[in-house]
Amino acid sequence: MSKIIAMIPAMKTFDLPVGQFKATLSQTRSITKQTKRGPQQWLRLVFEVEIESMSDQIPCAGRNFPLDLNPGSDLRNFLEIWLGNEFFKAKSNQELDFDTLIGKHGNIVLSHYLGDDFEKPLVKIDNVFPSSSLKMAETKPVTVAPKIQP
Repeated sequence: MSKIIAMIPAMKTFDLPVGQFKATLSQTRSITKQTKRGPQQWLRLVFEVEIESMSDQIPCAGRNFPLDLNPGSDLRNFLEIWLGNEFFKAKSNQELDFDTLIGKHGNIVLSHYLGDDFEKPLVKIDNVFPSSSLKMAETKPVTVAPKIQP
């Protein structure tokens, strides 16, 4: 009798630890939010994050932005840190297809927000930096000296 074997695919998770990790933009999505002034277009960026301890899952982190690329906007500031000022100088007065950024790598910095309404901490993307700009932090064991009794 032959065995029947099937692979269970890895599941996406947005439950990630705090820290700095390598990441790749994997998805962009347009969102329409209702505001007091009417519908507003937003952009959601989703990154796949490389976390060794989560190799059996697909660690992801996402961040939403109002779709505004004017200087000083939240989205523009975020992208300038990651892509650089030169990116915007080269693309000035042109349309930006956000899907062209899919597959772009960077170093992502994640933090947690703990609110009363959350069972688990909300994972926040603080920034994404160019892959070459930051050295990934190495974890080193901490040695604690034994307590000396008098």
